[in-house]
Parts: sequence; structure tokens; C-alpha cells
Amino acid sequence: MESLFFNLGERKYKKSSIDYGVQRVDISQGLLYISTEAVKRKREFTINYIDKMLIIFVVKDGKIILNRKDKKRELKKDTLALFSLNGQKTDIIFESKSEVFILFIADFFLKNYLSSFDDIVNLLYKRVQSSRCLDELCSCSLDTVSSFLINKLLNIDKSKNLYSLKAEILSLELIVHFLEIFTLQLKGFNDKDFALAKRAKELLEKEYVNPPTIKELAKYCQTNETKLKKTFKQVYNSTIYNFIQDLRLKKAYYLLKVDGLSVGEAAKEVGYMHQGNFSKLFKKRFGIEPSVINKNPILAKKC
Repeated sequence: MESLFFNLGERKYKKSSIDYGVQRVDISQGLLYISTEAVKRKREFTINYIDKMLIIFVVKDGKIILNRKDKKRELKKDTLALFSLNGQKTDIIFESKSEVFILFIADFFLKNYLSSFDDIVNLLYKRVQSSRCLDELCSCSLDTVSSFLINKLLNIDKSKNLYSLKAEILSLELIVHFLEIFTLQLKGFNDKDFALAKRAKELLEKEYVNPPTIKELAKYCQTNETKLKKTFKQVYNSTIYNFIQDLRLKKAYYLLKVDGLSVGEAAKEVGYMHQGNFSKLFKKRFGIEPSVINKNPILAKKC
């Protein structure tokens, strides 16, 4: 068997087609993704390599089937799932009209980020090393921020300078976001509390432009305001107010840099009626004035 990843001496962005509608993009050593865009008929990709790795599956639409020996696992629409794999042959079957993003992270890539603390990277590195097959570590519903970051990564403009570096930075940002989500599950939060916070979070991700009041949100989640605020902070390490604000500002950043909206247009689009207040919050969050982003996007930092 060979390695799925780059040879150790090679380090460059590379895009290739695996099959009709199925793309492979190598980001750097030990990091690559496969994506599909509503494939018209069933496709299959086989993982049969010597590598130890983490695999993050994002099923935006349709369904995929993971087939390993005598076991099958279906991942359906709006699913985010984390697996570890240690050399076992696995077939990934993309059902017709599926829209999927799969991120492969080699163990030697993870090793670069090990620390003296017992954090999530250390934990996952140990799980990869001890894995004997394709092991499902955790799964949850796909969230808005993940979709937003994946979309940015998939739509990098190769005609612009530094696209390879930008792809690696975006990939790291996406990995950090994924691991923050999975940490919540791997920490073993009380199921009821986790479900409560998740229900509130999912509504806020849809309604952040005109978000519900705490009272309305508590009623929607069938709990009281005090319980909601306390549980949300414990699970997501953020107040509800700060969570909404961060969603708004990240979306505004994208609108300014990618869609080229004016500061006033972006502010209004994400729910800020006062441009001055928006600009102040934006600079505090990203360290740069919003007016600079669409005029000089090369100066913009990552979200």
C-alpha cells in the first residue's frame, strides 16, 4: 500500500479530479480534502493506504455510505462526523445528488500541534495511534459556521497571489472550528444540557440578523432564561449576546472581502443599523477597519 498524502519532500497546493463531479485538493503535507457537487450518479472512492489519520465528513446534502469489512455506516444530510482510521480498507460510496466535503488529516500533521497540556489534539492523536480500524469518534448536525468556512475554502481564487497559503490558513481555521465542536461531545456534557444549548445555537445561527430575545429563545427551548444562559455559556464558552455578535461580524467580513459590499451595506445585511457602532465592533474583533477590507483585501486577516 502507498500513502494517501504527499511525499515528504513535496509541499504544494494541487487540485485533481478523481471522477466526474469528485475533486481532490492537496493542501500541504498531511492535509487534503475531497469534495463533490451534487454528483449525478453513484460514485465510489476507496481508502486503502498505510496512513494513520483523522477524517472529518461533512454531508451537506444527500447521503454517503462508509463500507468497511462487514460493517456499514450511513451519513445523511446536514451531518458532521469525526472518524479515526489506521490502515483499514474502507469504501466511501457517494449516493447520487450528494454534496459532500471530506477532510483528511494525517497523524504526522497532528503531531506538529501536540502540547504539554492534555488538550483535544493530544487526545485525538492518541486515538489515531491506538485505532485498529475506522472508528467513529463523534457526530453532530452541520452548523452554519462550518458551512461558511468550507465555502470559503472551496472558492479560493487561484488567479490571486498566495492562494496556496490562504488554503492552508483556511484549512487550519476549519480544523480548529471542528475540534471546538467535537470537544464539547468528547468532554461528555450532560446530554440534556448539550441538547438544550445546541437547540438554542441552531436557532441563533438561522436568526442572527434579527435574533430572538432571551425570553423568546428560552420559550423556544422549553426552559427558563437563567438555565438557558448558564447552560449556553458552559457548553459554548460564550454568552448568547457574544455568540450572536461573532456570527454577525464573521458574515460581514465575508460580505466585505468576497462580495465587495460597502461598509454600510454589510452592516445592514447582518443586522447593524448604526454603521459607527458596527465599525467599532468590527475593528475590535479583527484588528482592522471594515473600510480597509474591500479596498485592500490583501491586508485582511483571517476571521
